[in-house]
Amino acid sequence: MLKNISPGTFYPGNSLMHRLQARTKLVVIAWLVITLLIANHRQWHFVPYIVALVLVVSSVLLSRVSLRDFGKRLWFLILIVFSSLLLSIFGSTGDSPVIWQLGPWASSYAILSHNLFITGSICLFLYATSWLPPLRSWCQQKFWLRLMRNLLLLLIVASLFFFWLTTGFSSTHQLKLGPLVVTQQGAWLVIIIFMVFLVLYSFSTILTMTTSPIALIEGLTLLLSPLRYLKLPIDDFALMILLALRFIPTLLDEADQLMKAQAARGADMMHGTLRERFQSLTIFFVPLVQGTLRRASELATALEARGYHDEGQRTRLYEKNLSRIDYYVLCIVICSTSMALFV
Repeated sequence: MLKNISPGTFYPGNSLMHRLQARTKLVVIAWLVITLLIANHRQWHFVPYIVALVLVVSSVLLSRVSLRDFGKRLWFLILIVFSSLLLSIFGSTGDSPVIWQLGPWASSYAILSHNLFITGSICLFLYATSWLPPLRSWCQQKFWLRLMRNLLLLLIVASLFFFWLTTGFSSTHQLKLGPLVVTQQGAWLVIIIFMVFLVLYSFSTILTMTTSPIALIEGLTLLLSPLRYLKLPIDDFALMILLALRFIPTLLDEADQLMKAQAARGADMMHGTLRERFQSLTIFFVPLVQGTLRRASELATALEARGYHDEGQRTRLYEKNLSRIDYYVLCIVICSTSMALFV
């Protein structure tokens, strides 16, 4: 699971995306942010998003990165899909036309509580059965069985909360549920949120997978160099980002080794009661934080021993003058996205 976290992971190669300067990639991402922000104001205009999606697919193919490795890093978008679906129902305001409506349902408290009691009893029976052998061992081995058991527990808690909330209601009390309304504004909100996260997250993943951390920081420093006239600490800011990107894989490897070491000693963070899992996580995070602070102290000592200071002109190792291919890529991206806004 820890290997699927992408920031800071660089895959060496000689593809077109690897040969591009880091400044070019950063400018492309910044330009796409501006383009998508402008495109959001024109409802049901899909051309900019289609062009951005084509650029994402093209960059993935040109980077020659394994599609399997790249796909593993897109699991985060599943959370975006579910959250955007909630926004489609509760995030629409104004007089936007309704395209789908579910409900409202009018029912008495007696009927609703009776049906909910039967449902909660069935869920409680299934949840209790899941802790009996051999279902208990099956749930420990299968992720989807553990997920179903947690959903049953959630339904039981929701039923108890409903009965507590409606305490004192008469049996003839009318309860109205809904309506759940999806408007054009809410549906458009789902589309733009998902597409923006898909495009920007994919491009940032390609950026970190095809650009070494040092080259990325050099490009960022060059782009932010005009801020030096405002007396801003650009070099210190670049150093912090470089250290963060450089040590993310190291800290993930250390966390993985710590989990394996604790598992070898009998610790189990994936099974057991909620209290046992919390205790296991506490035992895990305390040495992890201690190791992180120890590495930070050692790094500070090493910088001081080598006489590091943030004054003077920095030399560049990776970032050179923009080549012809960098200008070609910038022209293609800027022209295609600009034309998409006005089509």
